[in-house]
Amino acid sequence: MARVIIVGAGISGLATAAFLEDINGVILEASERAGGNVRTDVVDGRILDRAANGWLDTEPAMDRLLDRLGLADAVTPASDRAATRWIYADGAMQAAPLTPTAMVSTRLLPWYAKLRMLLEPLIPRGQKGVDETIEAFVTRRLGRWFVDRMVGPMVAGIYAADPGQLSLEAAFPKMAAMEEEYRSLFVAMASKRKGGAPPGHLETLPGGAGQLTDALIARLGSRVHCSTPAEGLTRIKDGWRVHTPNGDFDGDAVVLAAPAPVCARLMRGLDSAVADAFDAIPYSPVTVVVTAWPAGAFDRSPDGFGVLVARGEDVGVLGTLFTSEAYPGQCPEGEFITRTMVGGSIDPASAALPHQALIDRVFSAHERFLGSRRADPTLVRAYHHPQGIPQYTVGHPARVSVIANAQDRYGGLFFAGNHLSGIGVKDCVATGERIAADVRGWLEITSPTEAL
Repeated sequence: MARVIIVGAGISGLATAAFLEDINGVILEASERAGGNVRTDVVDGRILDRAANGWLDTEPAMDRLLDRLGLADAVTPASDRAATRWIYADGAMQAAPLTPTAMVSTRLLPWYAKLRMLLEPLIPRGQKGVDETIEAFVTRRLGRWFVDRMVGPMVAGIYAADPGQLSLEAAFPKMAAMEEEYRSLFVAMASKRKGGAPPGHLETLPGGAGQLTDALIARLGSRVHCSTPAEGLTRIKDGWRVHTPNGDFDGDAVVLAAPAPVCARLMRGLDSAVADAFDAIPYSPVTVVVTAWPAGAFDRSPDGFGVLVARGEDVGVLGTLFTSEAYPGQCPEGEFITRTMVGGSIDPASAALPHQALIDRVFSAHERFLGSRRADPTLVRAYHHPQGIPQYTVGHPARVSVIANAQDRYGGLFFAGNHLSGIGVKDCVATGERIAADVRGWLEITSPTEAL
């Protein structure tokens, strides 16, 4: 009998397994290949990430995993060429203001919006116990313009969502904590600068983000069972049993690291309240269109990290990242690579457009950003993610609480995944390390001791 069964071989499940690699266990994956959405195609020297294209260097668990995999020295930081971030507003790309001075001088905000923003230190704290949306919070503290021109594009770029739908506490817990502790966001930022808190920096691996999951899959080897979907979960006398078409797997502990709908189905016969909590977590569909272009393909060459679209601009995409500016080594000389995100909860139907309509929309957006097109692309790939990004909508903290309480009630049952607390690669790795520690603790207290 395996000591640990992990259901789901995406980044969360693989990271959990890696931190438990000294313990007998198996990882069950429904699809033909492990790794989830964190995968990379390499085409004639071009690095094409299907979904995530890196992570911030602010998570110690990520450093520990990379070190464990022997990849710490291979980490590639984003180039300084990607320092500028653009927001498309009023029919043009405008530099996002990233410093107080830039905030005062930016053309993204009219003078009266800037005055409203400067009143932020005078705004009282919000009402306690209210699961406030990001839009409501930012409007209350900084004004409507700040939502439309600054926070809205950022939320679309991270969650492919509208700020009026997401829970601040769930999606940006640090921002909620700043108001709680300091009352003012400006006061909090000033205080943290005095404390020398370093900003995060994007990084990846030479072979793209998928090199991470490839290394995890190789390290875990035969423990990973693909094409083995979990069809049921039963509590047995000595632990847990997972039912699959390939037979039953018994273990002392089970980690459910599959998407929320799968967790809901597995929990339905065990605890309907927990199943309902999982079922209430929606996902937004996202399609990522990766395109390689010859240099000079547009009037303007891409520069900076990329461009996000302000609310109210009818561009048809969420934004475009200038991949080869962030990671110059990911494409051949004389080319540049772009990654355009389409769909999300803002415009879910567009993620499922017919291929040519999708490509036409992306190319039209490129011309809005970079001017007239002068050449055809050398490569186009469209990666469809029907369950792309879990949405931390209002009520998400309560749902996570219900799930966490179940973990306390059912000994040996644990939950992981980007649908709970953090959608980024580094967040999933941090959760994996934490869950691995919880599993170890459970196995230690339930292991039989030798008689003296």
